[in-house]
Amino acid sequence: MPVKKTFLINDLIWIAFAFVVCLGGLKLGFGSFHSPQAGFMPFLAGLLLGTLAIVDLGQGFLRKWERDKSDKVIWADIHWGKLLTTLGVLILYTVLFSTLGFLIGTFFLLLFLYQVMERRSWTTVVIASAVTTVLFYLAFKIGLDSQLPRGFLGF
Repeated sequence: MPVKKTFLINDLIWIAFAFVVCLGGLKLGFGSFHSPQAGFMPFLAGLLLGTLAIVDLGQGFLRKWERDKSDKVIWADIHWGKLLTTLGVLILYTVLFSTLGFLIGTFFLLLFLYQVMERRSWTTVVIASAVTTVLFYLAFKIGLDSQLPRGFLGF
C-alpha cells in the first residue's frame, strides 16, 4: 500500500475512534467543568485525539504525505525483548496493584522500569524509585485526596 493511503487510512481510523469515544463520553454524561460526571474525561480525551488526528490529516494533505527523508523502517530499532517484558510487568502490576498496595507495587514497578530502560547503579535506581513513589503518593493521596490501595501490609 502506498505511503499516502496508509497515512490517510490511519488518520481516518483515529478520527472515527475519537468520535466513538466522544459519543461514549456524552452517553455517560458530561456534566460541567465545576461538577464533572463520568463522561467528562473520556469526552475531552476523544476531543483531543480527534483534533490531533484532524491536524495530522490536514498536514498530510498540505505536504502530500511526503516520505521521511531518512526512509527508515519504523520498527527497525525496537528491542522486542524489553518491550514484551515491560508489557508483562505492567500487566502484572495491574493484577497485583490491590494486593501489593500503591507504595510497594509502584516502588517495584519503577525499580524495574528504571533498571530495564537504561542500566544504572542499584543505588541510583533504588533512590529514584523511592523518591518518585513518595512524590506520586504525596500528589495523589495528599494533594488530590485519592483512594489508593493499602495492600496486604496495610500501607
